[in-house]
Amino acid sequence: MLKYLIIGAGGVGGTLGAYLQRAGLSVSFLAHGKTLEALKKKGLTIVGDEGEETLEPVAVLDEASYNETPDVIFLALKSYSIDSVLPFLERVATENTVIVPLCNVFGTGEKLQKKLEKPLVTDGCIYVMANVEEPGKIRQLGKLMRVVYGARTEAEARPVLKDIQADLEKAGVEAVLSENIRRDCMKKFAYLSPHGAVGTYFYITAAHLQREGEYRNFYRGLVREVLAIAEKMGIDMEGFSEKDSLAVVDRLAKEMTTSFQKDVAAGKKSEADGLIYEVQRLGKRYGVETPYYDEVIEALKSRGVE
Repeated sequence: MLKYLIIGAGGVGGTLGAYLQRAGLSVSFLAHGKTLEALKKKGLTIVGDEGEETLEPVAVLDEASYNETPDVIFLALKSYSIDSVLPFLERVATENTVIVPLCNVFGTGEKLQKKLEKPLVTDGCIYVMANVEEPGKIRQLGKLMRVVYGARTEAEARPVLKDIQADLEKAGVEAVLSENIRRDCMKKFAYLSPHGAVGTYFYITAAHLQREGEYRNFYRGLVREVLAIAEKMGIDMEGFSEKDSLAVVDRLAKEMTTSFQKDVAAGKKSEADGLIYEVQRLGKRYGVETPYYDEVIEALKSRGVE
């Protein structure tokens, strides 16, 4: 049995971990502060469309207490927190460990692989709508739970990646072992980054994007810029277009906002650099003009969002 470690027990990591634990898989969480204490004392509670469920006991530790060797590590952190766990990853990960980042920022796995010599770091992304109601209690909206991951090259691929897929499917997760993970992660980024940008710029929910008008048109412009950059980067999107990105938005709950938008509204540290500013940097690097992102970035900087 593979030994899983989920770093982060928020909406993404907590929900994924609940699926794995329900299926009887070996899963531990790395957490801190109030979340760590809540999981220790009360277990992990998931509130869904069909009611509330509490899973206990939950194996939850902090860095100092974790002394095992995980086979698989799911990184369910905001991108700006990843560097803080590098010493921990260097300590517990071996050459047989697979690390799967489930982060919002495109290219996270490739960047992390350059910092870690021993383990295989794939790229990956997750589709789930879940919010933390309080430490240790998560509300999942709907039943969407899809994990997409894969090695960037055939040389990096390992048989264990298929074992992970089998475990995820056993747990009721739609698991996609991608043969073109850069394309598949860019598909999510081409929805998530524009959604976060337009939502934060105009202070709007998904409902405003689901009807024709100024907001939907602005979203279209942002998507076109991301897709133009992807083309210049040599990423074959296989026909994925702004229409496909809009189809994702149209399936969202009307009250839905991105975690990025929530963080900015709350005055918290956000993923602005990797989710928004990076698009402008890539545009300059690959010779793609980004007037829509430029407008958003000017507004964010005027609000002190870094």
